[in-house]
Amino acid sequence: MKPTTIDLVNRQGLQFFGSVNASISHELKNIFAIISETAGFLNDLTQLSKQGKKLELSLLENCSNSIAEEIERGFDTIRQMNQFAHSVDDPVKATSIADTLVLAVKLTGFLSYAKKTHIDDAAKDITVLTSPFLLQNLIYRTLCALYKSVDTKDALKITFHEKNTDTVFLKFSWNTPLAWKDFPDREISDMADALKAEISITDNTLDMAVARDNDTLSAALTGGKQ
Repeated sequence: MKPTTIDLVNRQGLQFFGSVNASISHELKNIFAIISETAGFLNDLTQLSKQGKKLELSLLENCSNSIAEEIERGFDTIRQMNQFAHSVDDPVKATSIADTLVLAVKLTGFLSYAKKTHIDDAAKDITVLTSPFLLQNLIYRTLCALYKSVDTKDALKITFHEKNTDTVFLKFSWNTPLAWKDFPDREISDMADALKAEISITDNTLDMAVARDNDTLSAALTGGKQ
């Protein structure tokens, strides 16, 4: 028996939300660690200066620049966290494919096994009526599966286009041929069904066809029925 759409949000959604927040908190912890180490080095320089040692201004400048860069990285991470958190504000709404892909790549980029990923910046943005949270979940999990499967030195390219008024096509491609195993799994398949998305794979590409207008999700997410 397939889970209802509301079940997907309640069960997989909470797991997804927790996983993403854990990776974000780990990233913030790394940022704070670098700032702390740099501040400690500045304190060491201060103590040496008090002892009459020559203070190299270039070292102070490097430390200042390092702290400023990490603070900006921290703000950027928090902006991504806020954008992700607001994906649950509306059960169903017009959603930008480009924004969803960019956020998914940034969020998965915090993972230790993430691969270099390029989104085609020449692709014209497309809006779909769907669940922003479930779509983000589907793309995030798809990227995670790809990162774990493609060659270590390989990179991913993502592009998208509108072939007709009903469907948006997303293409994930890489160089080294891949022998797929256990993909898509049950969770990804259930989400794809709820989003009216179809996934097809070859040894070098993964194609995802997503419905442009999925207004049936509105009743499913607000009324608890499929």
